[in-house]
Amino acid sequence: MSQPSSHPLANDTKPVLLEVVDVHREFDAGHVLALRGVSLTIREGEFVAIIGSSGSGKSTLLALLGTLDTADQGEIRFRGESITKLKDPANFRSQNIGFIFQAFHLMPTLTALENVQVPMFEMGWPVRERQRKARELLQAVGMEHRLDHLPSKLSGGERQRVAIARSLANDPHILLADEPTGNLDSRNSHQIMELLQRVHREKGMTMILVTHDMHVARTADRIITMRDGLVVSDEPSHHSVESVA
Repeated sequence: MSQPSSHPLANDTKPVLLEVVDVHREFDAGHVLALRGVSLTIREGEFVAIIGSSGSGKSTLLALLGTLDTADQGEIRFRGESITKLKDPANFRSQNIGFIFQAFHLMPTLTALENVQVPMFEMGWPVRERQRKARELLQAVGMEHRLDHLPSKLSGGERQRVAIARSLANDPHILLADEPTGNLDSRNSHQIMELLQRVHREKGMTMILVTHDMHVARTADRIITMRDGLVVSDEPSHHSVESVA
């Protein structure tokens, strides 16, 4: 099946940020073909949703974009430079990428203020500077009244707000969100997506969101649909998109 290599209505004046070129990823000694030759282009400042049913390859692709995993074949480029076989992917992530996960991944023994500081530890910032920035970020996501609370004392929506604040701590170029509303009820899901839209709008940050929920996907500017390890459509979010059921 032929795949679109880039968004058909992309603003060509914006520089290319990420290029995925014929990427394959296998698991279980080749018995599971998670990605079967995916190619796409993402430009600076885009808000892209990747949608598909379970097993479509969307989370595998996100892990490769975030250098949490490596492709078996093909290449991924960041601003024209290959990131497929980085010697120090952790350093690349700390400088360029913010992550938001479905399960929040907050440290249970750290307060909200301390959790947001975690990505700053590798930067060698003074304690006072870390705390100042963490407070600013928590205020920006409406959590200034929960600075000293442990995750166990926060609701699911509040935990995800803290996780979003943490994802912005290293001033990333890209925000990668894997099912960010997957553990939330509809009201909190709506609030979290409004927050992500505001972050995108105010910071002009490139955002790539993986979801199985079409309502969530439609908050993005562009929807890439995956099925069986392939990209099957790549359209602006206001266009009709095939069902992923």
